Formats: sequence, C-alpha cells, structure tokens
Amino acid sequence: MPLISIDSRKHLFYEEYGQGIPIIFIHPPGMGRKVFYYQRLLSEHFKVIFPDLSGHGDSEHPGEPASISYYANEIVQFMDALYIDKAVLFGYSAGGLIAQHIGFIRPDKVSHLILSGAYPAVHNVIGQKLHKLGMYLLEKNPGLLMRILAGSHTKDRQLRSILTGHMKKADQAHWHQYYQDSLGYNCIEQLPRLNMPMLFMYGGLRDWTLTNAGYYRRACSHAEFFRLEYQGHQLPTKQWKTCNELVTGFVLTHHSR
Repeated sequence: MPLISIDSRKHLFYEEYGQGIPIIFIHPPGMGRKVFYYQRLLSEHFKVIFPDLSGHGDSEHPGEPASISYYANEIVQFMDALYIDKAVLFGYSAGGLIAQHIGFIRPDKVSHLILSGAYPAVHNVIGQKLHKLGMYLLEKNPGLLMRILAGSHTKDRQLRSILTGHMKKADQAHWHQYYQDSLGYNCIEQLPRLNMPMLFMYGGLRDWTLTNAGYYRRACSHAEFFRLEYQGHQLPTKQWKTCNELVTGFVLTHHSR
C-alpha cells in the first residue's frame, strides 16, 4: 500500500483496489481511510482509492494548519500525483465539505460527486454540539472520543478495534483543526455552482445532517437523493450494502450517458 509524494515536503498514504472509473473517498476528522472499510468491495466495479489526509492515519503530518481548503488542494495534488485527470469524489460527513470545495475550485477534476451525510454549513444545534464535543474530548480525553466514534460506526468488535487503532495514529492538533474549520465553514451560497452529477445519501431522523438536504434540493435540482429511514449518520459502515449499491448504480448509470 503506497506512500506518494504530493510535493517536496509531504507524503500521503493510500490504499487502491480494482480497475476502471476512479472513486476517491474522503474521510471525516480523525477517522482516516479505515472508515471506508466496506467500500473496498466496490473494487469489483471500480478503481477505489482511499487516502489518509495529512495528519491522519499513516500519512505525514502537514506543516500548515488543517482546513477544508487546505485538504481540498491536497486531494487535487494527490490526483495529479497519481495522474488522475478526473474522478468520482465520495465525501462522508465533514469529508463532504472537502469534496464540495473541490467541486467549487476545480470542477474539471470531478466527474461525479457523492455525499453521505452532507452539510454545507453546521447550522443546527446538534451539529454544533457534536463538533464542539469532539474538540473538547480531543483536549480532555481523546481515548474516550475514539471509543465513541468507533462504537457509533459499528457493532463488530474487529472493525471497532481497526478504527480505534487507526485513529490513535492521527495528529490531534490537525484533527482538532479539521473539526474547527468544519464548524465555521459555509458554502450555502456557492451550491448552485455544483453542476456535475450528484448523489446524496442520508439516514432518517436519527441523522443530524438530514435537515441539510433542503439546501441541496433547492440549489442542485439535478441531484439525486436517498433517505434511509430508521438509520443514523454512519451509512458507510452501518448500511454499507445499500451504500455500495447506490454508488454502483449511480456511477454506472451516469457514466454511460
């Protein structure tokens, strides 16, 4: 599993499986590429690529503060280093902010945009509290935060251990900065600029990001939306079969057009 240089000062670690249409998966704060454990199965149909953002997992720590724009530029550099002209971007939770930002600054690099639990801004109280709680626990009890995140994503003990072990590798300062910038980020006014094929996946009322779907419906009338009733926010792990089926159908349908 390779380590690739994206400039003279920084290397990113990533996993790659399969062949065909490239899909790049962008993770939320702290969790790293392992949160997409089940999306490796999509390699049956596509080339799936899972980078650890700098300061996360097995990638090097950046010399600059982490932010949504910083990571968006990092993914563009990552694509260039792999000679990928255009790819499907899959952003999960705050990783969706990075994927959206790439859609604004380099739409030529994005063939399709797939967002699970997406939000253009943290506009509700629950989302604000979750981000602030994450930052607080990073400072006071990071081990508890890791156990909470792993437990919320899966009941499988082996996968919980994998997720926790990978989160322990993250640089906590950059993890905190990723949370902080996500909390302050707002791209609502820019949403009409996203013209590529788009797929949104949400859980039901247990998904704190569900209320954001209205922003996207109004601004991106061409987008497709799926709501998985009685589910929470953690669709890539807890509803991975449905998630993978939606990705496969969406990409193959729009690629053939």
